[in-house]
Amino acid sequence: MGYLYVDSVVKSYDNKKILTDVYLSCKSGEVVGLIGRNGCGKSTLLKIIFGVENADHKFVKIDNKLIKANSHCKGLVSCHRNIFYLPVLKLKQLLNYFLEKNRRMR
Repeated sequence: MGYLYVDSVVKSYDNKKILTDVYLSCKSGEVVGLIGRNGCGKSTLLKIIFGVENADHKFVKIDNKLIKANSHCKGLVSCHRNIFYLPVLKLKQLLNYFLEKNRRMR
């Protein structure tokens, strides 16, 4: 995978808009973090990108290939917060750990 482009993502639950025209783009090898309050739609956005959840509207491309509704995106990886969490580490320390690990893998 070389490039992920997400645009115009809209999602509502019971007539309450959770995501409104969300835009995201990233290149292969980039480490991207989604930060926000509880319930603001971070996990929902990832589920939509990965094809696990339907959006009211979405436009997702990987390497200029349009990903259609309910398609699973090959080549994408997500690390959920509950998979690796050490309460003694501060967010900055945890991010530095993953950045250093990513540098060593290249």
